[in-house]
Amino acid sequence: MKLIFLLFISINAQAGLFDFFNIHQANKAYQDKDYKKAATQFSKIDHNDAARLNQANSLYKQGLYKQALIKYRDIKQEDLAFDRLYNSGNAYAKSGKINESINSYEAALKLKKDDDALFNLELLKKQKRRRVNKKDKNIKNKKKKKNNKKPKNKQLQRKKLNNIKQQRWEKSLNKKLRTLLIPLNKQQDDNVQNPW
Repeated sequence: MKLIFLLFISINAQAGLFDFFNIHQANKAYQDKDYKKAATQFSKIDHNDAARLNQANSLYKQGLYKQALIKYRDIKQEDLAFDRLYNSGNAYAKSGKINESINSYEAALKLKKDDDALFNLELLKKQKRRRVNKKDKNIKNKKKKKNNKKPKNKQLQRKKLNNIKQQRWEKSLNKKLRTLLIPLNKQQDDNVQNPW
């Protein structure tokens, strides 16, 4: 019975040592902006919500917003809820899902007052109002021009123009959207020296 207990302890100690090594490697890759490697290293410690958050953040930094959102949803730890909701809001915004983004920011702001979250929320609400106004205008214009059918070339030009406007909006959103500084895994205390 004691042998099994000691064997179990030694396995857990080995897992802890590997986790420490993976955390160190992941943090280093993240700091070096090698987000693909960071995501891979954090995925090796997937039993930990802080590691899941960091893995999601690494996916987000790679532009893999859908995968990041899946990881954010898996985080249950309450002290990470604000970071999870805030970063989910950013991922939704970058994916063009304004309503979901607004909901995430509002939920984050219920947990904690944050100027950046408030800024992003107001920015997206403003953008949403513009889109609604634009849709209303387009509907009115379509009704007016219903009898005047445009040639296909004009329809294609309109489509291209709308695509260019959408790309410009996404570009301006990327410049204006404030991203949360990603917290690296806090398991390493400042007092503990890094053996690697």
